[in-house]
Amino acid sequence: MTFLRTISTRRLLAVIFGVVLTCVLGTTIAIAAVGNGPVPPPASLADAIHGALEGKPVTGVSANISFTNNLFSGSSIESSDPLITGATGRLWATDGHLRIELQSGNGDGDGQIVLNGRSFWAYDPTSNTVYEGVLPPQSSRSGTADSGADTLPTVAEIQNRLNRLSRHVDVSGATPTDVGGQTAYTVSLSPKTGAGLIGSAQLSFDANDAVPLDFAVVPRGDTTPALELQATSVSYGAVPLSDFQTSLPAGARVVHVSLPQHRAADGSSSQHGHDVQVIGKGVGSVIVLKHAADASAQTGSGPAGPLPLQAVTIDGASGQQLSTSLGTVLEFTRDGVSYLLAGFLAPATLDSVAQGL
Repeated sequence: MTFLRTISTRRLLAVIFGVVLTCVLGTTIAIAAVGNGPVPPPASLADAIHGALEGKPVTGVSANISFTNNLFSGSSIESSDPLITGATGRLWATDGHLRIELQSGNGDGDGQIVLNGRSFWAYDPTSNTVYEGVLPPQSSRSGTADSGADTLPTVAEIQNRLNRLSRHVDVSGATPTDVGGQTAYTVSLSPKTGAGLIGSAQLSFDANDAVPLDFAVVPRGDTTPALELQATSVSYGAVPLSDFQTSLPAGARVVHVSLPQHRAADGSSSQHGHDVQVIGKGVGSVIVLKHAADASAQTGSGPAGPLPLQAVTIDGASGQQLSTSLGTVLEFTRDGVSYLLAGFLAPATLDSVAQGL
């Protein structure tokens, strides 16, 4: 039982934040805040999406950003990590590249997240540590043709895809709004299932060129976002690749993060001695990671400060549990095997899944 006690809070929060974005909306970039400018005309969601896709492609985006984190609202975490306390900063994005800087405001330096293709690294200024790795390749369905991938879908085709999405998710209409000085439409997605702690994900996109402009994830039964990324200004135009080719901070400790790169037909995968399995579907699913217990591992609270861990017992085995407003992470060791479970679920639900392993 060492993962939750030794992982830095920044790394854990980066994982949680990344999973939320991936599972709910895919690779969405949130880069704007609501303003008081002009709004686009009313339109159906399919018409709004089609009209935005017809616009001139954007070569790049830069913005001033403000990040808010309410995952641990009410907990006693004390940290100067900007990913925990929230921060302001700067964002640059272009095709295949992303860079985010968050200013800690306490002299520790800026936190950074840099993505170039599938390679990424994230810098924690509070511990002078860089976490680097490679994202898994995007899966493709067999029989799917690449020809015509750049062809603009018709309104009817977009509506057909929305209808299929609506089988699993409640999709709102397109609400005209102004986001960061740009005319935009806002849509809200809410899981149909009662499982999971995610209440909704809200996305705003530019009405003229389909660039995502605003993103928030709201817990079930709440109106305040658990995670929110906004900007006070947005600029469109070419972003030099040199802006993404930043050097690792001098003297930083480098930690390689290994992510499963392939998944079997049954949903399981294996990476560097770790077996990964997904139980369930959608926001009600649980990710289970198993590996041989390491009796020599050192324990501690991590460089970003103690996490609000709770001691639990799973079939007589002692464990540690971390709960947030969007989900739970659970770790325990039994019969020489360490289990790590994570999901957008309440602690009791995750404990029940663990009992059945």
